[in-house]
Amino acid sequence: MSSLTFFIFTCLFALDSVLAFSSIAPKTTSKSLSEVQSLLDEVYGSFDSEEWSQRRSEARSFGLSRKDESFQDGDTASSILENIPQHELVYGELGLDSLVTILDAVGVEKGDNFMDIGAGDGMLVTGASLLYSDYLQSSRGVEIVPNLYERSIKFYEELETKVEKSDNMTLCPETKLSLGNCYKPDKELKKQFAETTLAVCFATTWSRGIDGRKLDRLSEALGHEGASALPKDARLVIIDGVLNPKKDGYAYEGELKLQCIDTAPYSIARLYRRV
Repeated sequence: MSSLTFFIFTCLFALDSVLAFSSIAPKTTSKSLSEVQSLLDEVYGSFDSEEWSQRRSEARSFGLSRKDESFQDGDTASSILENIPQHELVYGELGLDSLVTILDAVGVEKGDNFMDIGAGDGMLVTGASLLYSDYLQSSRGVEIVPNLYERSIKFYEELETKVEKSDNMTLCPETKLSLGNCYKPDKELKKQFAETTLAVCFATTWSRGIDGRKLDRLSEALGHEGASALPKDARLVIIDGVLNPKKDGYAYEGELKLQCIDTAPYSIARLYRRV
């Protein structure tokens, strides 16, 4: 059974201002989504399969362990997770269906640089790269858990091999996965955030238990004077989290209600624009 069966999407857009975009990607067709999903299933496992369940179980265990002793640079592994609350490392995964619903609603512009903040196994980064290969200039993801990052690279290399053998699949000009901390970015990661024009953050586990789901630390990090500041006019979608528009320089532009396997009873995706 297709994973589409398990996702219910209801758009609740009430935009405060009209979103005016040029050269917007057309809405993703069910055919193109199905083709990309099939390819991703070969690499990441199809929904509810034994392979899929095992992959997610392993991902959760890596997040909960906080530190991967097998990572090549143990000092990096230790320092990168320093002062990160445990709830921010609990693994959750947004389905490709959900990502498409969000990006089709927001609108992917020609030349956009996409970023998945908390990329995990990297499936959304590769999925976006495949689906919007003619529109995205880059599809990037940053992950803070070292072992998840290492896994994402292996998955990407496997996918890249399959794409090279495919007659109808292409990736956008740059697909990149990085190990890093948006609160304490290195020079390269800081540059990536400065180039990002469209970002998504699945913050369900990050915001759990926080009063009002207010992500003050993330809001500041990505805000106008933050360590990983996004550029003016960048669009940022936060799932199950709330930013601080007045303090950190965002305009709130609407929201999207959706359900997926890792959220109950539903999630709210909020769209912000850097001002």
